[in-house]
Amino acid sequence: MKPIYLITLITFVTCACNNPQFDKSRPNGNYTADTVKKKIVQQEILSPVDYNQVFEKKIAKVTPIKLLEIGDLNIPTGKIVACDPLVALNFTPFNKTVKPGVYPVKIYVAKTKESGERYAVAKLEFSHKKAVKWVLALHDGENTSELKDPDDYFGFPVDAGLAAFFDYKTGLAYGKFVKQFQQQHPKGNIYIDYLEAEFKKHAKKPGDDGDWINMRVPNSDLNITMFRSGYGDGSYPAYWGMTENNEIVSLIIDFLVLPLSK
Repeated sequence: MKPIYLITLITFVTCACNNPQFDKSRPNGNYTADTVKKKIVQQEILSPVDYNQVFEKKIAKVTPIKLLEIGDLNIPTGKIVACDPLVALNFTPFNKTVKPGVYPVKIYVAKTKESGERYAVAKLEFSHKKAVKWVLALHDGENTSELKDPDDYFGFPVDAGLAAFFDYKTGLAYGKFVKQFQQQHPKGNIYIDYLEAEFKKHAKKPGDDGDWINMRVPNSDLNITMFRSGYGDGSYPAYWGMTENNEIVSLIIDFLVLPLSK
């Protein structure tokens, strides 16, 4: 699939450590929220693949899959953001919303022949119902008429080897926390001085950097989930899992690791 970029990068947040998956050499930046609204008629864009083959492990003979559950995510507004959490983006939520609540986040880990274990699909699960279609998650302002090829998609850019799910309100709180951290530690590094320790709490072995966190934003009851993005940097699509009655049952990120059948 070929990505279409319509998300504006603002600045970057520093994060330097030895793990090649994470690019933490960037200067600290500001987190802002995009308030510009563009009214564009959008068509429903369906994924060419059925992700149930991942969740039901139907591709296990080709690529073994294991489930990693990283805890629940608080969604107080129903507006969800997916992005690289170490790169300051316009925190623009997708234009579909869900019922506010607390929902589990699941990572489907693929054991690849060439590169070992890779996070293949991340899922925010709203219901146990089975999705029958996967609809491309869009932001206001993204014009689906620009997707000329069946394999084109709007994806979010990853430039530090990580992706995240969080509520729009959480993004604002997290941005405020980062700004305060920078003011208090002008020569500091938000990853090395804060996030790195959180990641190491979930490392497989002592001394490893760790691949995910489910972190409470300081001075709030909000949390943010961050996790490794497949093979690292790139542009990755998100899809709403929906029933025949158009009920949203999940939101997934495809890290384009698996050769899924169409």
